[in-house]
Amino acid sequence: MSVQATVSAKDLAREKVRGLWIAIPTPFSADGRHVDDHVLAASVEHYVDGLQVDGIFCGGVMGEFWALSLDERKHVHELVVQQTAGRVPVMAQVGHHALSETVDLCEHALEHGVEFGIAMNPYYPPAPPPESVRAWYAALAAASPLPMFLFNTTYSGYTLAPDLIAELAELETVCGIKNPQPREHLLRVQELAGERIVVTDASERHWLELHVEHRFQALMSTPALALYQRPGSLPIVEYTRLADAGDLDGARALSDRLGAARDAFDRWMRAPWLERHAIPIAQLKAWLGLLGLPQGPVRPPLVPLSREQQLALARDLEAAGLV
Repeated sequence: MSVQATVSAKDLAREKVRGLWIAIPTPFSADGRHVDDHVLAASVEHYVDGLQVDGIFCGGVMGEFWALSLDERKHVHELVVQQTAGRVPVMAQVGHHALSETVDLCEHALEHGVEFGIAMNPYYPPAPPPESVRAWYAALAAASPLPMFLFNTTYSGYTLAPDLIAELAELETVCGIKNPQPREHLLRVQELAGERIVVTDASERHWLELHVEHRFQALMSTPALALYQRPGSLPIVEYTRLADAGDLDGARALSDRLGAARDAFDRWMRAPWLERHAIPIAQLKAWLGLLGLPQGPVRPPLVPLSREQQLALARDLEAAGLV
């Protein structure tokens, strides 16, 4: 791979991975057997045109990638690119426990206009030693020129240390990281690698502080953009614009109004994982459904919310002024 390819990947991320990126679910048909193309296309339109997002992360954890066949994963990536039609960049989760399948997803992404891949930490065997992680990402960088983000998610079963991330940032195709980790870890990664790769967090709750005080250039990537906002009411978009315009008092005042929404997010989207290691996609789809954006069922081993849970969620959203 040429030096130019290295510069190109890292410069591309610096240029294009900015602002508010959304993580999206994969909608299924009522019986859960098929991806619902119509709903996915309509949802992407809602995110881009209605919510004014700056980028889309598809086929990730919130997209139930592990429950999709390889062909379905490719289909989702293709359809999202087609529907965005170049209006915003697309990042596709290409991680897989088999490196050959990851490379296949990268090749498909390049062929169909996906700007960035993102590969979550190798998750089998569980909690591999650093030398194994280095070898995996090095092999991926050697096999595909797709500009690549690291995805340091605890859903993989472990966390990449800042020093290891700094080493991986030397790889030619590695141009960024989604690093939803505690503040100390996040800022240490920024210190060690921020000049070489785009370092991002996934927490809307901390976005304004990171953007203003630490010059983080992107919120990567959260479903909160669709859970707290609707066309005509875009508080996250607006407080970010106010901050960028230098009106920090106005930005903070608008951000502070989202306290109840953030508390609901913590109860329904964070607590299930922290307390029971349950990935909260049923909660995400139920929340979106209450906002008028139904996404169909989840696939096993996930289970839908009970009737009682659905009613409790509806009450919380009503109390937060979201429905």
